[in-house]
Amino acid sequence: MSGAQASASTVRVQAGNTVWSLAQQHHVSVNAIVSANQLANANRIYVNQKLTIPDGQTTSAATTSGATAHHSATTTTTSSPKTTTSSTTTASASTGGGIATALKIANSNVPYVYGGSSMSGFDCSGLVQYALGLSARTTYQQTKLGTHHYDVANAPAGAILFWGSDSAPYHDAISLGNGKYVAAQNETDGIGVFSQSVWQPSYYIVL
Repeated sequence: MSGAQASASTVRVQAGNTVWSLAQQHHVSVNAIVSANQLANANRIYVNQKLTIPDGQTTSAATTSGATAHHSATTTTTSSPKTTTSSTTTASASTGGGIATALKIANSNVPYVYGGSSMSGFDCSGLVQYALGLSARTTYQQTKLGTHHYDVANAPAGAILFWGSDSAPYHDAISLGNGKYVAAQNETDGIGVFSQSVWQPSYYIVL
């Protein structure tokens, strides 16, 4: 093979890091990190683990391993069980309509699609944007839409839940109240209703 080999750097995994968040930070694909480190499971990395970050890649090559790599560094690959629920917490008229839209999508077999924001498929922030009628497309943009609250167990219906740090969120969802949320979770779990008891968010905003 002709041409110079791409250079690489090494990072040490910090609490809250995921393969997906590291890929976004270093502008490489999840698959590139998985391949460079021969990771058997992109959902399972560890605090203080050293990872090689290859250069010269892109973030567009999302695969099943990449799309599911949204969990924290110590998270296992156990799927989040879906539940059937309706919100009993009062939501505003606008967010109430958004909840209804998101639940309709969750019950319509619309697939999880990395980068998706239409009825052909959604990723996490694509679903939030579509259901709530937001102009902000990405999780990072959406986290700037309101004050961050950290009493996540009390998140009202219609609030946007976020996972990750204040400055680097990597996943979001729409709260249904009572510890439930509707989300485009990943390619494995799809779009559905999930429980905070399985995967607790970091904070939320109220529109």
